[in-house]
Amino acid sequence: MDFSTKVYTTTSLLEFINSDSFKNLKNYPITIHRALSHINNPRADADDKILYITSNNEEIVGYRLIMVDEIIIDNTKEKIGWYSCVWVNPNYRGKGIAKKLVQQSLKDWDNKIIFQGPVAASQKLYYSTGVFNKASLSGFRGYCRFDSNTIIKAKFPALKPTLFIFKTIDSLFNLFGDVLLKSKLSTNNLNKDLIKVVSEVDEAINTFINSQNSNNLFKRGIQELNWILKYPWILEQDNMDEVSKNYYFSSVSKKFEYINVKFYNENKELEGFVIYQIRDEHISIQYASFTDNQTEQVVAMTKELIRTHKINFFSTFDTRLTNYFNKKSNPFLFKKPILRDYYYSKYFDHYFNENPNLTFESGDGDMIFT
Repeated sequence: MDFSTKVYTTTSLLEFINSDSFKNLKNYPITIHRALSHINNPRADADDKILYITSNNEEIVGYRLIMVDEIIIDNTKEKIGWYSCVWVNPNYRGKGIAKKLVQQSLKDWDNKIIFQGPVAASQKLYYSTGVFNKASLSGFRGYCRFDSNTIIKAKFPALKPTLFIFKTIDSLFNLFGDVLLKSKLSTNNLNKDLIKVVSEVDEAINTFINSQNSNNLFKRGIQELNWILKYPWILEQDNMDEVSKNYYFSSVSKKFEYINVKFYNENKELEGFVIYQIRDEHISIQYASFTDNQTEQVVAMTKELIRTHKINFFSTFDTRLTNYFNKKSNPFLFKKPILRDYYYSKYFDHYFNENPNLTFESGDGDMIFT
């Protein structure tokens, strides 16, 4: 077989998605809205290599996408790439396509690569490179309503024909569970005069988060956060367009939105900013910067959103919120610890050696998009 790999930069990606060859593809390596997000990434340059497509003659058999980012330490910036989606046609697996995509991208990016934990089938490939170390984030997940249907669909796809049974069971249990949840959420100490929902990040937020992010590797600010809010990877719509139908990864949801909240103290001074993401019946905290004084208010806002959006489950990797929900009474029927692994090039070891307090956050990389 004659495999060839074409590499697209930020500039050539724009040309590609506007070409006739893209429109005529059977399998799409990227959606148009995700491509536009990468093209408008404020940390990307025109010549950054971000999409690798391997073909057998004219057939796409594999691809690898990279999101451009920067590590910022003491005002020094170092460009890095986040491995995002990777796909190999099932008919061509076991032929070394994924390995070659990893090798070529590592070479192009001088091993300056980070990614969030791979699926089990891919772990051996990444370990074999000898390039990566691992860091883990501990978090909390709370289930507010019975939702076995979603769990079964994700973990046991073979049971899809029986999902109607689980939906029925969920509905019956939720008749009683919703009464209990409503009771638990009826008393909430949220001070609505000291919060504000906003559509974008302003200079006041930017100043505040810059004063709080000394231990974060990537230090996203006003430009980066507004880019994320303006160019989502998931579109809220009922039906899938033709590109999304032939794209392996998720690109649309019936419900998808960011809720951005400012938190103030009694003197109307900004003490917190949180980005919530709601995707269907799941709410998560994707960005959180707040003082300890605001912990109770962030918890209260979380409960309010659970109540008003009929949420099934909630996730956070913020240490203070994880500790709070694990130790204090909460509105959840069930709860469990969750873990997220990040793999980073050993090239970056010196950053962690120089500052052991450096950490990853839940929305780092492409996680805030999906």
